[in-house]
Amino acid sequence: MNPPRLLTGLAIALLLPAAAIGAQDDVLHLKDGTTVRGRIVAITDNILTYETAIDLGAGRTASARPTIPTPSVEFIEFAPLPGEVELMASPATADPAALQQLWDEAAKHLHRPRSRAGRIGLAYADRLLTLPENFRREFALTLYDRLLERDWDPANKIAAQKGRLRALILLGKLDEATTEARRLAAESDDPEMLIEARHALAQADFTALRALEAEHPRWQEDDTVRPERERLYHAAVDGFLWPFLFHGTLEPLAARGLAAAAEIHRFAGRPDEADACLRDLAALYPGVLPAHPAAPPSTTTPSLSPPP
Repeated sequence: MNPPRLLTGLAIALLLPAAAIGAQDDVLHLKDGTTVRGRIVAITDNILTYETAIDLGAGRTASARPTIPTPSVEFIEFAPLPGEVELMASPATADPAALQQLWDEAAKHLHRPRSRAGRIGLAYADRLLTLPENFRREFALTLYDRLLERDWDPANKIAAQKGRLRALILLGKLDEATTEARRLAAESDDPEMLIEARHALAQADFTALRALEAEHPRWQEDDTVRPERERLYHAAVDGFLWPFLFHGTLEPLAARGLAAAAEIHRFAGRPDEADACLRDLAALYPGVLPAHPAAPPSTTTPSLSPPP
């Protein structure tokens, strides 16, 4: 390491012990191949200030705060944030308030290469979707949109698209979900994305089926209504069962589809088919809960309280 070159912009070197700088450092990987350990004090897209230890010789060290151009940095290995390791070990059951605090701290690095902010944002948004209040789901939708706009990692953007579809379904925005699902189904060859798109379309068909039967309770006797009722029913069943039939190793998604198929069979007055789906669910995916419920979208009145 060449201290004069690395400490460009150094205003002062404090002749104090630097023992506090250690394993929890950020690691800067510079474009010239140099690696620097320290703690980031401030960062913008133009300049970066970090605290690091310098060797003064004769066994002496000091703490210094150099400022360098941010474009000179290839990427940063960010040190874990307080509580990050524990929360991200099991985000599906984590305290939403703790995830929000973690996200608030990480979000400013969302666009920076190698940042973990996107994974934290996904964990927080996914956790919000498991809660019953619509205002939380609306906030999750804004999180997914922000990830799609700003995340540096294409894999996180794909996950955000899937999450966005789930959020639209849970919020009852089925027209928007259907439009987006058709586009994604046409553009993507990712199996999980296709499953989410097909599930969204199946949910829309199931909702349309409910509405049709509510409007036409004697649909069996109406030759103009019955074909549409049958089309909606079979299209929804096919969409729900598609992951089970063609991607059965994606266990949470296949299990979710079986549970949804059982629900629509029961709604349609076909208990034998419903029971068959539930038997397959119990036999093939014991202990695997559906990733997202197949129940109709919630109509909970949104709260004015901020999330979570």
